[in-house]
Amino acid sequence: MRRSTSRSSTTPDRPEIRLLPGAAGRALSVDVEEWYHSCWVPEYVDPERRPPLVEELDRLLPETLARFSTLGLRATFFVLGEVAERLPGRVREVAEAGHEVACHGRLHLRADDRPVARFRADVERARATLEQIIGRAVVGFRAPEWSLRNLANPRLRVIAELGFAYDSSLMASPGAGSRANPRQPAALTWQHGARILELPPLVWGGRLGLPAGGWCARCAPPSWLRRAAQGSSFALLVVHPWELVDRPLPGLYTGFARFFHEAGRRGWGARLEGVLADLELRPLAEIAAEARAGGSALPETEPASAAPGTPLAASLVRHG
Repeated sequence: MRRSTSRSSTTPDRPEIRLLPGAAGRALSVDVEEWYHSCWVPEYVDPERRPPLVEELDRLLPETLARFSTLGLRATFFVLGEVAERLPGRVREVAEAGHEVACHGRLHLRADDRPVARFRADVERARATLEQIIGRAVVGFRAPEWSLRNLANPRLRVIAELGFAYDSSLMASPGAGSRANPRQPAALTWQHGARILELPPLVWGGRLGLPAGGWCARCAPPSWLRRAAQGSSFALLVVHPWELVDRPLPGLYTGFARFFHEAGRRGWGARLEGVLADLELRPLAEIAAEARAGGSALPETEPASAAPGTPLAASLVRHG
């Protein structure tokens, strides 16, 4: 990765990156999706093609909230718009329990599967739905399957233009993203003035860049994940409600979709509790607000002085 002290390497769709080592904290995020929201099965994620399928979130969300209440932790729930439309009461319960509600788009489609204008409209609709339900601003976004992939994706600039305080879509991992993505919080600024904070999920395993979420996390020894979280000033783990229960899969998956869904799932809820034990977890919105107060270039803020950090000109590699 080449280092730079100017914006000369930026383009309309490639922001300047300023790492923010002072933005610290540990967080748990929950991607609020049904078991069938897998991009590996397009006919499941597209409502117009979806066959009748068992839906579990009406039961799983209260179970997840009860588990978190027992553990005394608060998390950030990235909620799909179509889930919020179907279960507004459950989404309201998430907010009332003291957790952050953030936006996961409307449908669980990969970002690049839609034109930029359609992507923007879907995100706007999803955020409006969530804000109407919980009665407060929704300031965070994550694309389904981390599918913004890299910093040059024009849809990332769309999220900044829509005024979100932070994005959490860029994984510094091959396959799920790019090794060139930031591994720690970073302020992103585009030439025309759009800006946003990137709060990336934790990766572990050195150069392998394994995500601290999904099957890579479930199959890892919990001590490895805990060590990675403790060893980073900022650590964000990712989980889904269906991962926290050992009930059998309620529908048919085959091939990669079944592997990604089922590998390491049995007992993961209990193992995750061991990973999280004694970690002080906070909603991402609180971490973003602290970064704003520290002078990071975030929406609706004019920093009084340059934020601490290192300007970077990222060498971007499109993967996925």
